[in-house]
Amino acid sequence: MDYNKTEDAIFKRSMEIFKEGALSFFGIEEKITSPANIEIKNIDIKTSSMDYLFNTEDGNYLHFEFQSTSKTEDIARFMYYDATLYYRDRKRIKTIVVYSAEIDKTITNLSCGSINYQVEAFYMSNIDGDEKYNNLKNKLERGEKLDKKDIVTLTFIPIMKSKKSKASRAIESLDLAKTIKDDKIRTDCITLIYALFEKFADSELKKRFREVFTMTEIGKMIYEDGVKAGEDRGKAIGKAEGNAELIIKQLVKKFKKIPEEYKIKIKELPQETLDVLGMDIFDLNSVEDVEKYL
Repeated sequence: MDYNKTEDAIFKRSMEIFKEGALSFFGIEEKITSPANIEIKNIDIKTSSMDYLFNTEDGNYLHFEFQSTSKTEDIARFMYYDATLYYRDRKRIKTIVVYSAEIDKTITNLSCGSINYQVEAFYMSNIDGDEKYNNLKNKLERGEKLDKKDIVTLTFIPIMKSKKSKASRAIESLDLAKTIKDDKIRTDCITLIYALFEKFADSELKKRFREVFTMTEIGKMIYEDGVKAGEDRGKAIGKAEGNAELIIKQLVKKFKKIPEEYKIKIKELPQETLDVLGMDIFDLNSVEDVEKYL
């Protein structure tokens, strides 16, 4: 299973889900119109994309980052993102950094001489995750439908203040999401839980969470898609290797001998080039003519 591709798909979908309920959860007055491009090109730091970035109704940006640590270098990284965005698009940017329950105080300002950078901090330590979980559980047991704010609240429960561990709350939140009768809301909750937990959890917790996630309908669907993609890729690779070997044999038969480096390069050619070389092989006048295909 290619988790990189899986996560790309999940994160793109999670941005759509997140924007629908985040404004009411965080008490933000701006109106989001659409997700924005989160990738920053030509950046020389470890992480080259933002967590969530949205276009707002007034033509500016709303930028969210999620943190389980409090480091000055992270604020500096966010400043770099925002400065690059402003240089590129000339839009005002409002940045909100959401901190998990382990953090209840951190810096929100960097004064760098002529540059003064300010973010807004939102502390999940101020929210009782156990109370939110019970409220949502009772709502579902009464057969009530979750609204957009409820969806975001459910997905944030693992990083809120709780008497239980983050891992336990993540699994419980996922199990609760699986009981939602509405197919779309259930899928949205599970998708967003996965996306957010991937941002906050360490490698061991991610492994445990993925094992449970794989058993959901989304996980099974993604896994099956991954298996099919792998099988299709395997077939394509096998076909290309077979065609390459056949073309090498035809060239040897035509020219008696071909350089070893040609054989190596032919085996590395994509299927499209192999098809062209296969059709042109009888029109080649010398072994050197193969060069233009390599």
